[in-house]
Amino acid sequence: MNRAKTYFLSVRPQFLPAIIIPVLIGTAAAWNEDSFAPGVFLLTLIAAISYHAGMNILNDYFDYLGGTDNINTGALTPFTGGSRFIQQGLVSPKETLGIGLGLIALGSVAGIWLALTTTPWLFVIGGVGLFTGFFYSAPPLSLAGRGLGEITVGLDFGILAVLGAYVAQTGHFDMTPLVAAIPIACLISTLLFINEFPDYEADKATGKRTLVVRLGPQRARYYVVALASAAYLSIISGVLAGWLPLISLAAVLPLIIIIKGMKVFLHNYNKGPGIIPAIKSVILAHFCTGIIIAISLLF
Repeated sequence: MNRAKTYFLSVRPQFLPAIIIPVLIGTAAAWNEDSFAPGVFLLTLIAAISYHAGMNILNDYFDYLGGTDNINTGALTPFTGGSRFIQQGLVSPKETLGIGLGLIALGSVAGIWLALTTTPWLFVIGGVGLFTGFFYSAPPLSLAGRGLGEITVGLDFGILAVLGAYVAQTGHFDMTPLVAAIPIACLISTLLFINEFPDYEADKATGKRTLVVRLGPQRARYYVVALASAAYLSIISGVLAGWLPLISLAAVLPLIIIIKGMKVFLHNYNKGPGIIPAIKSVILAHFCTGIIIAISLLF
């Protein structure tokens, strides 16, 4: 594998739609107000994707330092356990740190330019996102290891990403993008939650106190179902409250995908690769739900 391809795969590109979807939702909400600048949209995507990719790599780096990924040799899936490029000797820890910091620097340059040319509110949104994203796995806070990973991911890849894209285009806040961000925040947090199950033994052994470690896999599985359900209840509530258009109810349709996935998950939560279909169902539901919400906001 050549170096360029190795570096690209180390950012775990299969997860990048998780940040692209909320940017589309925030931009669609702004479009509905006749506010759309192509250049701003492009810079917003660059900043968001760079931050996400950088955080993915830094997560690998700090999990390596903490020893979690080093001993996590069982029950791995293509979606859990990090990229494992350090463990395989494909990328050194120093290279991993350098790539991660470089991507964050690129995202920061794009974000600062946006804040200077649109609204200073982006300094606040970007600053909070950078702080929580970096300390998601970095010591001394290590938010994921304190059971705060789901909240952090929901905030960064749901609320802040949607509001950031919206505010960059309009210069102000509004309830519609905020409400539209809630189901996306719930679904991305659900994905993280499920991904913690195969890592349970390694996380527990290294003192990484994720929600699954704190609750125990048997209890935690029901919280996963509740979190996934909350995503679609929030859509219905948003429409009934008048914050989302009636057509947004179509975004409840991917609930069918979630239900099938949760059935698999409840039966295979402790079987490692057995939860792969459930993980795929959440990824697909997140994508479909986000796209439908974005389209509904355009009209």
